[in-house]
Amino acid sequence: MGSTLSTHAARVEHHVRHADAPHADATGRRLLESWRRSLETYQLDPGRAAQPRILTRTELKDRLEAMECFLRIARHGVRRLHEQVREASYVVLLTDMQGVTIDFVADNASDRDLKRAGLYLGSCWSERDEGTCGVGTAIVDRCPIIVHKSEHFRAPNISLTCSSVPIFDPDGSVLAILDASALYSPDDRKSQILALQFVTQSATMIENAYFLDRYSNQWVLQVSGAIEFAQVETDCLIAFDEHGNVLAANQKARADLLADAPPRCRIEDLFDERTTDLMRHAQTPNVVLPLRAARAATAYCGRVRPPRDTASGARSSARPSSAALPTASVRPLPIDHIAGAEPRMRDNAARVRRLLDVPIPLLLLGETGTGKEAFAKAIHESSARHARPFVAVNCAAIPESLIESELFGYTDGAFTGARAKGMRGRLQQASGGTLFLDEIGDMPLALQTRLLRVLAEGEIQPLGGGDTQRVDLHVICATHRDLAALVRAGRFRQDLYYRLAGASFVLPPLRTRSDVPVLMEAILAEECAAAGRSAVLDGSALDALLTHTWPGNIRELRNALRYAVAMTPDGVIASECLPAYLAGPMLPPDIPAVERGIVPDDDDDDERQRVITALRSTHWCAASAARVLGISRATLYRRMHQHRIVSPNRADLSGSE
Repeated sequence: MGSTLSTHAARVEHHVRHADAPHADATGRRLLESWRRSLETYQLDPGRAAQPRILTRTELKDRLEAMECFLRIARHGVRRLHEQVREASYVVLLTDMQGVTIDFVADNASDRDLKRAGLYLGSCWSERDEGTCGVGTAIVDRCPIIVHKSEHFRAPNISLTCSSVPIFDPDGSVLAILDASALYSPDDRKSQILALQFVTQSATMIENAYFLDRYSNQWVLQVSGAIEFAQVETDCLIAFDEHGNVLAANQKARADLLADAPPRCRIEDLFDERTTDLMRHAQTPNVVLPLRAARAATAYCGRVRPPRDTASGARSSARPSSAALPTASVRPLPIDHIAGAEPRMRDNAARVRRLLDVPIPLLLLGETGTGKEAFAKAIHESSARHARPFVAVNCAAIPESLIESELFGYTDGAFTGARAKGMRGRLQQASGGTLFLDEIGDMPLALQTRLLRVLAEGEIQPLGGGDTQRVDLHVICATHRDLAALVRAGRFRQDLYYRLAGASFVLPPLRTRSDVPVLMEAILAEECAAAGRSAVLDGSALDALLTHTWPGNIRELRNALRYAVAMTPDGVIASECLPAYLAGPMLPPDIPAVERGIVPDDDDDDERQRVITALRSTHWCAASAARVLGISRATLYRRMHQHRIVSPNRADLSGSE
């Protein structure tokens, strides 16, 4: 055995050193790149004899709970696949997006050889754990793959053959991996092609079933390429609302129909068919409609599935209620998806579940860029208000003189320059839905008083007078500032603080999260889809991304990957495709408090000095200094005015800082 381990290890290292792919095709190049990642990025030893890592019962329980809604749907597909391949001695694994086995079927699940090989519930098959393998490489590459025998990175795995296929979430990220593996098989890798086809069909079935369940309360257009199979086979799934706005699409629809569509498209942008006509046809069960693509004039056919409550005769009311809409226990929740596998985020999601549709404000805390608005949207989409507006207001980005009119609106002639017919404020626009107040710590004191009244009484009065108006709001606030310190300094109302702080959630900074590689993969997929391109990270780029401290958190990561996708010439992102600052420290070493992305609320002198330090370090570029401080430019200008800081190009430095 020792000879086999060393021989295989030497072979893998030789291929990587000489850039010699094991096959002269695309799969060979994928395998070579995966071997390189395993050696150089993850620094794994191909000759290591240890068995695959298996999670403890407690760790596995957390994983299973996080994927509970998906597993409920996927289990039938897993067992159906096993029935197809069991005669050839295959076992079937379903893993989460981090390669942990969350479902497993075998004829003899207690077989000692299967456990020793890691074909078992709770086993870890990410590339970071096992190097090149079916599950781990499919997660990274986002494509089906066969990893056959000696194509595995680690020598103990070279008896295995694995056929693995990604299952995608409706948002385009990898949700899970379906895999059929065998301990013993013919040496010719072509013997696995049929197994891969079975796995692909089952993965598509699971993906589509999950999509239909997730959007059970929306209109769904089921598109097929041939009318002969339209009743029994669906290629593309597109969820849309009653106005024809496309809400989501499965992976096939993204590739075939939405690749060239505008980001916020409508059904009429995709097909020469009106939304009202599609909704009318849905009243006749199983009717098949001819469809023609609006851009390419390609012929399709399709069926329209109405929302669950509409189909059952329970028409939704103009304003949703918890009785009219599905509860958190019967539909997959976006809040669970956004939590991912990060334990602290999963804890946040579990607490949010208990507070969904409870009429109390929620407060999100965390450094700038940690995804507070995305988390707030997920809360809204998980609640009974998900069909109503989500209105976001950045209290730091709106000039202080305008923020009151933005929030409360105004009547005709309320002030000079007002619109002739007045304007509905953001609070009225959000009525029935969710109001998200970002950077609540920068809200002026006078406006805090008015907000407190809205929270207490549910009434608003537009600027300029007029009758008070009732509003039905779920308010979510967010800040990266220390509100308790602001209260002590007299810059935030104590009564408002206690009303908001009762249900608070801390979002961890990116540098401390355990799921950074998964986040990178998901964000890269989104940026590729937005750019209409495909791209993968090579070892050097991945290493640079994994070692960066990310003071700007998820926002900074997204911008870096968006830049990299635009800069890559051939779809392979190397380190030179990344923003230049990733090659070295982003921030000067003499401003550690700023480096953390938080502006501590001490005394005014300290804050004034921090602002000046940030401005000087960025050569008085306001946009760059604001990024360093983790605030908006509007807030930076406000603080410069407050501390009487004047830039050199506006005044002689001899007169001011």
